[in-house]
Parts: sequence; structure tokens; C-alpha cells
Amino acid sequence: MIGTVAAAEAFAARVGPGGVIRSSRTLADATGTSDLVCGFGVPEFRDSDTSRLSGIAELLAPAGQLWVFDSPAAGESAGLLSMRIGTTLSHAGLAIVDILEGRCVIGVCAMVKG
Repeated sequence: MIGTVAAAEAFAARVGPGGVIRSSRTLADATGTSDLVCGFGVPEFRDSDTSRLSGIAELLAPAGQLWVFDSPAAGESAGLLSMRIGTTLSHAGLAIVDILEGRCVIGVCAMVKG
């Protein structure tokens, strides 16, 4: 997980004692390969400069999913934010497989192409 420690703790409680959760404060600090990677409010996913996303595919196991969750800024629509994040992930070489939009939070799911 990339982003907040509180989110990592919530996921750890759901995974249980046999599960493995890795967390990092930033995308640059993320290591290891996982079936599920979640990012919460990570600025790199909002940016059109995909050079900071190099290596994102290496964090995903085969058929692994990357879920990016974020909240629109004041005056920004959820649709615009999810489109921006989806475009950034696509330009970084990932395939968008799902988009969830609420008034306050969006979620974009991506996988390695192929």
C-alpha cells in the first residue's frame, strides 16, 4: 500500500494474521511484488509526467491489480479526476479495468497489459 498508514492498518485487519501487507509513504519507497497494490491520494498518479511511475508494473504480480483512490479538489469533478488518473496509468503502460466514482472518492483499477 502506498499512502496512509491508517489505510494499511485497516487492510491488515481484514487480511488477518496469515496475510502479508507492505506499506510505504511514497511511490518511490514501494518495494516487493503483490497481488494487490493500493494507492491513496498519491500525487504521482494525478500527474501527466509518467517518468515518476517507472517501475510501477514491477510492483504487481502476474494478474495483480493496482487500485488508486483519490478525492477531487474543490471545484473538480470526480469524472475529471478519474479520467486524469486513468490516462496517466494508461500512459505508464497499464490497462484500466475498472473505475468507481463517488462524490467524494474515486477508484481506478489497473493491471499490467498483456
